[in-house]
Amino acid sequence: MMDVLLEPVKFFEKTRERPPRPWLGYLVAVLASLVPGLASLVASRELGNPVGFGPSWLWMLLGALVAGLFFWGLFGVAFHFATGLGARAFELAGWAFAPGVVVGLLLLAVGALFPIQADLPPRPTDPSQFENWFRAYQTAVRASTYTQVSRWAGVLSVLWSAWIVYAGGRVFAEKRAVLLVVIFLVIEAFFMVPGFFFG
Repeated sequence: MMDVLLEPVKFFEKTRERPPRPWLGYLVAVLASLVPGLASLVASRELGNPVGFGPSWLWMLLGALVAGLFFWGLFGVAFHFATGLGARAFELAGWAFAPGVVVGLLLLAVGALFPIQADLPPRPTDPSQFENWFRAYQTAVRASTYTQVSRWAGVLSVLWSAWIVYAGGRVFAEKRAVLLVVIFLVIEAFFMVPGFFFG
């Protein structure tokens, strides 16, 4: 994975010599959801489980599998329609998530060192009291050091990923490399900007 992170053009030139492996792209996308999800669990370990049923790690695991599939598929389809690369487009889409794994590891360290803290009572069982409790929970999460770091780390991850997309585009569809980056950034902005400013 270090090759795609540091020398993506060389990585994709080697990749071009073998058949596409889109399933590998999905694994990278899942890992890029799983590691930040684990970091979030570590950071919020003192707050308790807001879901109220089932272990938090199970919901995180399911979320990573679904989110990985959704975003990998979304970018893969978009890249395919832009370039006609087929399975190679899905492989490129997956590798674009590689910086998310690195950022997730960084956040894991931040979450361990700076847990989210709040003077919250136990999660209420009365539905009428849950809304106020959950609002206080969200306020604590938004104001935390972990969340502030994760926002800017997310921006870094997107820019790093855009560089990887551009490198892959240069190798697989040179005339469409810039278009792939534009598509990638537009989709990322659609999902990221509301959370960055209002989350």
